[in-house]
Amino acid sequence: MPQSSDSRAAALLEVAAVVILGVLAHRWLRSLQLGVGITSLGTLAMFALATSLLYSRGTDWRDLGFRRPEHLGQALRWSLGLFLVDMLVLPVIVDTVSNALGLPPQQLGAFATLKGNTFEYLVLLLPVSWGIAAFGEELLYRGFIYRRLTDVIGQTSWASTISLLGQTALFALGHAYLGPRGMLNAGALGSVAGLAYLACGRNLWPLIIAHGLVDTVGMTALYLGVAHH
Repeated sequence: MPQSSDSRAAALLEVAAVVILGVLAHRWLRSLQLGVGITSLGTLAMFALATSLLYSRGTDWRDLGFRRPEHLGQALRWSLGLFLVDMLVLPVIVDTVSNALGLPPQQLGAFATLKGNTFEYLVLLLPVSWGIAAFGEELLYRGFIYRRLTDVIGQTSWASTISLLGQTALFALGHAYLGPRGMLNAGALGSVAGLAYLACGRNLWPLIIAHGLVDTVGMTALYLGVAHH
């Protein structure tokens, strides 16, 4: 069914509200200088607002793909495949492009105290990486933001492409604290996750699992002091 101009405007306002809240919340939390774990609470604020907006329209996260996969084995294969692409293919592409552009190494100052700090590692690994990042970011960017952008633009294939690029750009900007190379890396991860979301029947679980595994590898490398910038 074609979207009315009012519903398109409402969808655009919802995306804008969630993004602006995220920018303001992350900026304020970062100014407190209490660490990346506290700063990530800005994503929770975005998630809370998105949830309230969904319920106000009589829908919920299940309608966006946060539901039990119809075929568990297929979902697990998607999870593993996406994880391997993220770990083996994207780093080569991102490094090649970054080096060609002369981008500096990722800015990992937010994780300066993580090496050898077991307590911080567990906090960043479990509630932050698996909770706020894997669940929160996938539901927000690949679920809510992508869907509402398609409601703004339309349901055609070109509109879907633009919406994918839109959520990718916003996801990259959300990782600006990592510097240009980190933003490029986040954008690459976001674009692949968005494509996988469409290809696997718009189910978010494979994306969540792959995201959590990628962040687990990254946090463990930082904890052990062997992270690749």
